Amino acid sequence: MDEDDEIIEVRVVDEFDDLEAELDGASDEVRVDSSDIREEATEIAIRAIHDGLEFSGGLPTVRRIAIVLIIAGSLLGLWFGVLSIAADPSDILGDTSQSIDADQTISGLIVTEILDNETGGETPEGVEVRLLDESGGLIDRAFTDQDGRFQFSDQPVEVRIIEVQSDGNITERRILVPGEVSQLTITIRSGSGINEVDLRLDSNLEDSVALGTVIAFFTVFSASLGFGGAMETLRGNSYRRAQWLAGLALFSRGGVFIGPGLILGGMALNRLAKQQFSDQSEPEE
Repeated sequence: MDEDDEIIEVRVVDEFDDLEAELDGASDEVRVDSSDIREEATEIAIRAIHDGLEFSGGLPTVRRIAIVLIIAGSLLGLWFGVLSIAADPSDILGDTSQSIDADQTISGLIVTEILDNETGGETPEGVEVRLLDESGGLIDRAFTDQDGRFQFSDQPVEVRIIEVQSDGNITERRILVPGEVSQLTITIRSGSGINEVDLRLDSNLEDSVALGTVIAFFTVFSASLGFGGAMETLRGNSYRRAQWLAGLALFSRGGVFIGPGLILGGMALNRLAKQQFSDQSEPEE
């Protein structure tokens, strides 16, 4: 600055200090009304809130935290999905398998057919009951007691056939797996031939494993959408796309509710920083 340049003093006066300003009539002062400065400062503050506070001169802090939360929740979902895909069904059903693999007891009751109010419904003693394997080979035999009951102990969980054959009666056969039927009641009827009933239960294990695998892959897919939502938040181009992708990532269910809770927190911060997205910010006049 040259020595000949005139130094101009600037003094800020309040709008209510007009009287003092009039008394001080120095010609080398420029008077600025403080109300104008306050109004300008307010506009700058509002613009700063809309634009977001800058962290280290980079991404706005609110969006930065939102990205971290969404990625953390999506990572939990991805981890749980991968574990579900890699899990061995025998591990998932371990307790059930152990109880089924133990030796079982087959027990039952033999009764005669009720023909009228006077005959039938008896529990004959000494009726032979044969235990066969799946191919029809004899494993063991037993005879009913005075109450018409029989029992085969220490049987593995394999297909077994109970056969009751007596003179003048229909041969009764029951196909079963020990442990699936707690108590057999077999009615013997007069006649000839064989009456065979399959008591084996339908296994839903394969369907359960298939359904679990589909859910696991859907979990991984949902988690990947969460990473897409985080990237959209980073770019700041489309607020709606970021929220939609993060919302779909909630289905990843990482840690049951922990992962979705983190993602919801990120979505809430995105809502606060909505004006920071280019498709939501108002054009400056």
